[in-house]
Amino acid sequence: MPDRKSPSLETLAARYLKDRRGRAQYKGAPPAGRAAAKILKPLAQKFGPGTDRLKEHWSEIVGERLAGWTSPDSLKGQTLYILAKGPAGALIEADAPRILERLEMIMGRSAPTRLRVRQGQPRLSGKAASGLQNREVKSRMSEGVEIDPDARLSSALNRLDAAFRARERGD
Repeated sequence: MPDRKSPSLETLAARYLKDRRGRAQYKGAPPAGRAAAKILKPLAQKFGPGTDRLKEHWSEIVGERLAGWTSPDSLKGQTLYILAKGPAGALIEADAPRILERLEMIMGRSAPTRLRVRQGQPRLSGKAASGLQNREVKSRMSEGVEIDPDARLSSALNRLDAAFRARERGD
């Protein structure tokens, strides 16, 4: 018989580990965003957009003036809750039929059929907030250049009025 060489210690150890190796390493959970998108996309098509989409188009729905004082808060069932500052709530309620009509144009058959107005500090959308800031910047540009005493007094009163309105808005 031919002389066989006995396996080396390394070979025996490799064979032992190969036979008794554990499970492969766990790769981790799949991204939750994919699973959520699979669930939320059909629901969004069935029930319509949420308040985020309304905030994007809020100034077109209620108008520039009211968009500066109000914001959509939540959508529960067929009711849209709106946050309004001060007397803007009464203006929204008076304009409710037109607002509901515009909501139906944007959201389709899943549009709310009722509006509820709550007093509070609205979270202004980008367009409404920037519109208010642009108006304030333009009005402040001409301050302090007047030479006539009457114009200076008028300018000072305008600045006082602007500061008072900004304080009421919470700026």
